[in-house]
Amino acid sequence: MTESVISVFGTADLILTLLVIYIGVILFLGFRYSRKVKESDDLAFAGRNLSLPFIVPSIVATWICAGAIMGAAGEAYLFGFQGIIFDPFGPVLMMFLVAIFFAFRLRRSCYNTVVDFFASRYNKNMGMLYMIIQVIAATGWLGGQMVALGIIVNLTTGFNMVVATIIATIIATIVVIIVTAFGGLWALSRADAISFVLIIAGLLLMFPVVMGELGGFRNFLAIAENWGELPTFAMIPVAAEDGGYLWYTGLLAIMYYLAAWASLGIGDINSQVLLQRVLAARDEKTAVRGFAISSVVYLVLGLIPVTVGIAMFTYGLELPLGQTEMLLPWVADYMLSPMAGTIFIVSLAAAIISTGGDSCLIVSTLVGYNLYEHFRPGATQKQKLKVMRIAIPIIAIIAMTIALIFGTVYRLIIFSGAISLATIVAPYVVGFFWKKANSTGAIASFFGGLITWGVSFMLLLPITKDANFEEELIEAGVAMDWAIWDAIYMALVPAAIIGFILMIVVSLKTQNSDPPKPFLNAKGEEMDDKLFFWSKDKTTTSKTK
Repeated sequence: MTESVISVFGTADLILTLLVIYIGVILFLGFRYSRKVKESDDLAFAGRNLSLPFIVPSIVATWICAGAIMGAAGEAYLFGFQGIIFDPFGPVLMMFLVAIFFAFRLRRSCYNTVVDFFASRYNKNMGMLYMIIQVIAATGWLGGQMVALGIIVNLTTGFNMVVATIIATIIATIVVIIVTAFGGLWALSRADAISFVLIIAGLLLMFPVVMGELGGFRNFLAIAENWGELPTFAMIPVAAEDGGYLWYTGLLAIMYYLAAWASLGIGDINSQVLLQRVLAARDEKTAVRGFAISSVVYLVLGLIPVTVGIAMFTYGLELPLGQTEMLLPWVADYMLSPMAGTIFIVSLAAAIISTGGDSCLIVSTLVGYNLYEHFRPGATQKQKLKVMRIAIPIIAIIAMTIALIFGTVYRLIIFSGAISLATIVAPYVVGFFWKKANSTGAIASFFGGLITWGVSFMLLLPITKDANFEEELIEAGVAMDWAIWDAIYMALVPAAIIGFILMIVVSLKTQNSDPPKPFLNAKGEEMDDKLFFWSKDKTTTSKTK
């Protein structure tokens, strides 16, 4: 990890003071709602009683994390709109797809985790494979938050990034343990609402100041540029002479472009981090409406840091290529008033801590409900609650290790969706809607997609190395890093295609030897055929709990 491009904030003391107050408030929430937590269901799902005013902030605050704010601004600075198809546009697509196709039936199923779907629809082995992928994805996501929080600690204390990340992890772990272990989703949903308000305030303070420096929004649109010299607002591959897609052309450009949309846009539709909100919603319509509204809110908020990133390159800000994620802190320190800059940094930290708590809760839920249940069948709710609380600090330490090794925000966030796209998306989507999907097809899809991803990566890496090993990138120390991530993303496309093909073909070929299982709810009852909340109900159902 390299040192920061900006010095310690002049208002560091005020930032730390407000952060202490914020942490005190959410700690209070943890203790305040601990009285509602009697068993694991209360901790993980807020008694399955989250209303719309808390569902929307919880979804948005979880997703508009360090990656969407700091990472996306840096990617927009580098590549304009082509660089941020991954995020925020990908998650907007994902939220819309969940609202339309998945939220209704999943909430109606009353599962504890999405592992339950895989175990019931296929078998326990497939459930465990899903759990492994989700633990890796959520821990990587949490690692990205630790990097971002480390940057803030670095800018308010002057410690180098390694020490700052360790300190950030310790602070976040203590806060998360108390809030999550005591108040669970009851407290976290309230903390999400607070961070949601803070991040709106922070972005709205920054946006007009930056636009003012460029002569207003209309002038910005006329002169906007990016480091990569790509068409700034292009959202599709352009002519080869204009840059293709992120300076790849032909088939590679198409693969990269599809991967940009699919990594989070499709790869996260089965994310436990996301779908915990579906399962915790008061009812099916609340789940559907919550994600539909969140997609719009997320798009509006997510475009603000993107616009700021492009504006700052146009303004003339020169950042090292490996440190573009420092862009927003730079703006807060050098362009905003001391109070406005302080509020923005506090809002950023609030969003990070909120997302960190959500990620820890998700992984601990998987460990408590599924892993522990696998080894201790028939475990009581109170036993699961104890295991979940023990798992939280262990998860945070692992996330800290990931943060120290990789040291990047945006790509750790995207990787969490990418690993799912290559392995478990096909079994999830096909199993959700196709009655002939079976366990053999799901297993073949999982490993076929994973192997294809690995082989494709090895084949693509020499090509992406040639594309990135230019003198400027080598001098900046990012050539190999960019080459590896480019190959990882491109390889997702053949992996996902093979995964879907194997899921369908193998299922059809093994119908007799492996009869498909029906889609059952948490009570073991077969789900009805109603796919959408607006469809006519063919059966009389009681209110879900």
